[in-house]
Amino acid sequence: MPASPRMPYPPGMPSENVPVDVLDLWLLEAALELPTPLHLLVASDPAAALNMRDDPRFSHEELCERLAALAERDLIIVHEHPDGMEELFTPDAISKALLRPRPRSFFVYELTPSGGALWEAQAQPDWGRYVNAGEEPSANDAPESWVIEALSLDIAEAEFRFHEELGDGNRPVPESKLGEELAPWNVTYWKTLPRGYRLRYTSVPRTPDPARVAATPRRAPWYTPVRL
Repeated sequence: MPASPRMPYPPGMPSENVPVDVLDLWLLEAALELPTPLHLLVASDPAAALNMRDDPRFSHEELCERLAALAERDLIIVHEHPDGMEELFTPDAISKALLRPRPRSFFVYELTPSGGALWEAQAQPDWGRYVNAGEEPSANDAPESWVIEALSLDIAEAEFRFHEELGDGNRPVPESKLGEELAPWNVTYWKTLPRGYRLRYTSVPRTPDPARVAATPRRAPWYTPVRL
């Protein structure tokens, strides 16, 4: 059960106008695409574990207080994963969740719609440049299965060509491509756009070309990352 009722941000104040400092913004960004397991925040290298540029090096007490404050302002939800039945609001409850051994279920935090809107107001994302690409589970001995989601067919096809030219150990098979329009498009767990496009394909093994992979230019961020 929740430790206390969630307090909304001040009445009449749009979420994008809620005051937020750079360390709170770091916590929001860390949960941008997926709910973030609390234990990653106290890993030996949290920035690497969360694929973040900087490490704010929170003390245990400050981390718990900041998460609790964001939850009280309805910017994040701290809850048990995967069932989500237990929700945390206080620094003490979050501290206990961070310190206890991880059983089958563990605690995560995720953005609320208000938290997502606040992050957007600060980071100014270009959703037209956002691409969600990754491997899908496949049966034993079946070809590797992949999916690309993007705002349009053109963007998805450009991502497919990127993987064709990358030189890693997976060669996409053009004949395997299957596309579908998404209406609406659930971009992330908290963000929905009216339309998007999904492209599925399979790949076959190929000899990796490390020099080719290393020569691939880094992609420019599609939003303004937080800088500490």
